[in-house]
Amino acid sequence: MVLVGNEAYSSLTEKVSTSSTGDIKKFTYLKSGEPAKIVKALPPNKIAAYDSYSVFGKVNSFEAENPSIKNARGYAIDELTTWDLASKFYQDQASELIEKGKSKEDDDVKALRTEAAKYRSKRRYIVPFVDLNSGELIYVDFSKNQMKNVNSIVEKQHAKNKLNKLAFELEKTGEGRDTVVSLTPVIDADDLTKEQQEHLKNVNIEEQAPDFEGLTFVCDEAQQIEKLTEAGFDVKLIGLNPNTTETDPTEEF
Repeated sequence: MVLVGNEAYSSLTEKVSTSSTGDIKKFTYLKSGEPAKIVKALPPNKIAAYDSYSVFGKVNSFEAENPSIKNARGYAIDELTTWDLASKFYQDQASELIEKGKSKEDDDVKALRTEAAKYRSKRRYIVPFVDLNSGELIYVDFSKNQMKNVNSIVEKQHAKNKLNKLAFELEKTGEGRDTVVSLTPVIDADDLTKEQQEHLKNVNIEEQAPDFEGLTFVCDEAQQIEKLTEAGFDVKLIGLNPNTTETDPTEEF
């Protein structure tokens, strides 16, 4: 399951292993170039976190149905998923070269480490906001770096006990890997529409109870194999057939 509340909040600085289950439910996606969403932020501990696999431009974010066990640094160490095995395939080769005297900065080692990172899980955060146009909760999916940027603003205003009185502009700028998410307080409430002002006044963030169930996409092993193939990885390299979840005894790791 996703990490919720204080567990998710603490995982910004402590790497904790978890996974999520549930049916698909819609996130609210921010798009560069679109007007900022006018929102009210919830207290910092009313968030959730999960471990995601994806390949930029090829495979959308998903969770493993049966998550692997991670160490304190967030690396999979036991009960590896299919994607963990793909990552390990490249990391083992890089480690072997390093043991033979290569540097981490050598081109061949860097290439292998880059491939290993591609298939490794990354921590992501689900953050609820009150949409001041509707007064309803929306859920936004953030990378860890995006979350830290947003959370620094929320924490600052929460410490001042001002969250319940403030509206924010939530927006994304830039493209691809260079996108930046910003959360900016609205200084003058007169800049808000009448409806936004009403929801700002009447919606109490302390009374909000976010429901994170079903927001993330969860893949079983067969789906993970399919997505690995879509990402361009030959699953036979880790002893699997593309059309089955069973290990192929004719293949060696």
